Amino acid sequence: MGSGKRLQRLVAPASLHAFARACFAAVGVAKRDADWSATALIESDLRGISSHGVMRLPWYLYGLKSGKINPNPRLGWERTGPVTAVLDADDALGFVSAKEAAAYAVELARETGLGAVAVRRANHCGALFLYAEWATLYGMVGLCCANTYPALALPGGRQPLIGTNPIAFAAPTPLDYPLSIDLSTSAISRGAVIERAQRGERLPDGVAVDEDGEPTTDPHRALAGALLPMGGAKGYALALMVEVLAGVLAGAHVAGDVGFMFADDGKPPGNGFFYLALHPEFFVGQEAFLERMALLVAEIHDAPSAKGQPISVPGERRHRERLARSRRGIPISDEVWADLAALADRHGIPLPEVWGMEDGA
Repeated sequence: MGSGKRLQRLVAPASLHAFARACFAAVGVAKRDADWSATALIESDLRGISSHGVMRLPWYLYGLKSGKINPNPRLGWERTGPVTAVLDADDALGFVSAKEAAAYAVELARETGLGAVAVRRANHCGALFLYAEWATLYGMVGLCCANTYPALALPGGRQPLIGTNPIAFAAPTPLDYPLSIDLSTSAISRGAVIERAQRGERLPDGVAVDEDGEPTTDPHRALAGALLPMGGAKGYALALMVEVLAGVLAGAHVAGDVGFMFADDGKPPGNGFFYLALHPEFFVGQEAFLERMALLVAEIHDAPSAKGQPISVPGERRHRERLARSRRGIPISDEVWADLAALADRHGIPLPEVWGMEDGA
């Protein structure tokens, strides 16, 4: 199953962005929101996180048409304190509500050094790195998390109760890229499992169980069963932390009440999102912070390597991948291309430009 090499298309990033933007607009999303939502998908693909890229575009469009996502939301803001705010996102595209939360938290941090925004009715917002890195564009540190549909096997339990609950953290550096951490609290992200199921590939050992709680490497059985927390009880504890911040604290749905973004039921997920921005100027000082970050990264790069290759910091490889894919194109598998072709036919939108072909896994 799917272990040999096969050709995949290399698609022009700008053309793929225009295609995704046109698709969002075709189902009633406002121009500004359609543009940003397309950006969020393409930026994931550019960085090699294809599990959260245009592979998911058909699902978002279906959610917009079925009522799971509100294409024209009325965002409800409440400034609740000197450094805090709450956003009722009205089931907007998660890309939109997460960006608005990041932007407002940064504005709060400009004034006070800290900015915290909790979002309810937040919806699925894709890969979190993009929002954590938003703060670094303004010289700040960003931390965010989201609670998700139950998919994680609890220690000693048989059924999932909480989600893979991702966390992202980013800090500015004087380099061309920030330090950027983005991880799910499961041993493998649900998006990666969906991607492997689509490609007919097996899962690694020790990341999932089937409906009976038995270990499985079949992605379809894993989706019907549960994923295992990363690091056992430690991943479970982190997932609970996210459930409190993004769910309980935000006034969003919690644990088993969180709906599934990709289910065929027309019900919005109702999940939450939490964002914290910190301004270094109010702590060690902006200049000193960047100098200390440079020293930290340099020390990591200079650390002895077991294989003779320089040790990288989180976010560095994604940065290099983005540069490479911007030049050669974004790899799109046959399965995803077929989905895009169906969307092109349905909405009367030209398919994105293909620059060439390459071997793919």
